[in-house]
Amino acid sequence: MKTFAVLGATVLIASSASAQSAPQWAGFSVVRSITAAGNTQYKIYGNWNASNIVMLNALDHGVNNTGQPAQFGTMNARHQDAGEDADGNPLASWSAGVNLLGTAARDNDSWVTVSGSGTSGGNDTALDPSFNYPPSSGADRSFIPVAAGWYDATPGTANPVLAGTQGGHAGQNAAGGFQMLLMQIVRQGDDATNGMGLARFHLKTGFKVANTTQALFGQGSYVIGVPTPGALALLGLAGAFGRRRR
Repeated sequence: MKTFAVLGATVLIASSASAQSAPQWAGFSVVRSITAAGNTQYKIYGNWNASNIVMLNALDHGVNNTGQPAQFGTMNARHQDAGEDADGNPLASWSAGVNLLGTAARDNDSWVTVSGSGTSGGNDTALDPSFNYPPSSGADRSFIPVAAGWYDATPGTANPVLAGTQGGHAGQNAAGGFQMLLMQIVRQGDDATNGMGLARFHLKTGFKVANTTQALFGQGSYVIGVPTPGALALLGLAGAFGRRRR
């Protein structure tokens, strides 16, 4: 099944779930919108089809170990937090909590989270060592490094996956009720007209059932960009849009 629905000024793209995933996992969904500043914003959600799920981490970004076609395209993520890194490094950061410039800046900034929020003044998300960039002023942070991961910075506190939609986009949760925001990717300007194109990435999520200790995993792919009719056909053949294996 392919899903490409227009929700007001927002585009919803449902991506695939993997056959290797735990049964509670229902894949990723992507919500596209244009910010007040004119940039293209993508929110990537993890979806579950069961209640009482606690989020632990996201990992193996861009690593294709599911038998699906390899990732393609360029992320072209922009940042608007260059002077606000908590560690004093004046480079853009993917950590949601380091951007203290306010709502407008966060709306136009790229970040990752496992707490469903990019508005925290503290570090709700920690980046694992594979996320490190070279410590030079010219390091390129317009993409998430291959095999990077991030995790809950407060593991002693349960981080539940909530029921219902998030972000005010009715029907964006194709799984029927349980989801969490995992990242926000913002591209400069309107990527429907500036030629940035489609990009597809693999991601894995780690979670557990509440009051248990066993880690469970769900994996699949998500796509950003505005597909042309030809690109939709290509992605359909590749299994990238809304194909759920049971």
